[in-house]
Amino acid sequence: MRIVPLLLSVAVTLAAAGCADSAAEIGRPVDRLAEARAALPDSIRQSGVLIGGTDPTFEPMTFMQGPTFAGLDVGLGEAIAQRLGLKVEWRKVGFGDLLDQVETHKIDFSMSSMFDRAERQKKADFVNYLNAGTSIVVGKGVGDIGGMSGLCGRKVAAQPDTVFVEMAEAQKKDCGAKKLTVVLSDTPSAFVRDGKAQAALNDFPIAALDVEKMPALELSGPQIEAIPYGIGIAKDRKELATAVQTALYALINDGSYDELLAKWKVKEGALRTGAINGGA
Repeated sequence: MRIVPLLLSVAVTLAAAGCADSAAEIGRPVDRLAEARAALPDSIRQSGVLIGGTDPTFEPMTFMQGPTFAGLDVGLGEAIAQRLGLKVEWRKVGFGDLLDQVETHKIDFSMSSMFDRAERQKKADFVNYLNAGTSIVVGKGVGDIGGMSGLCGRKVAAQPDTVFVEMAEAQKKDCGAKKLTVVLSDTPSAFVRDGKAQAALNDFPIAALDVEKMPALELSGPQIEAIPYGIGIAKDRKELATAVQTALYALINDGSYDELLAKWKVKEGALRTGAINGGA
């Protein structure tokens, strides 16, 4: 007559144990990096290598030290890959060709101080990693020319295939009789130093370093239109974009991200969101 109560007692005990196991499972922290590694494309996971494309002409963001790629973009890209259990194989790619190579999978990602803009999002998804504005470089002693409108009546240098050409051309339409002439150069600040232009447009980190290295130059006024740089990844590789974003979050959370920004003197551009396609 005591068999039924005994069986009931055993059943309750087992059920309680099952609930405890479930609770432990629920309380266990999720390893997002492990999930990201598991979701990587098979070809990347099996090779252990990410092919990264960069135009190494943007010191301090990406440049060459002898045969070695260096700069914030390089260091951050390699740290992201390391968190995913991968290494980066860097390739030199002209700035204007980066997104085409991303789109056709010739490279796995682009990382070359590229602003995340709506027009570029048609070709790639962008994991945002740094906020940067545009700076105007002028000759020493010229001072604040008043932002973009101050470019009217001047010869302005900008790097080909960059947003700075678009900005200068757009300003040109509002200059009226004060003609703005755009000249193309891979080293726009040097054009100002050498008297080939009266102003240059560039990303703030690059412009600030140019002024430090070329005493004949100075920055004119505050930064303009601060927007995020993005790591470009093909739109048909969503899992890779999510994995890169997850690794970036890990770097932000453990302080490695801030250390890299401090090393390359761009702390003022720190981002905490790591959004995908957060530019405009």
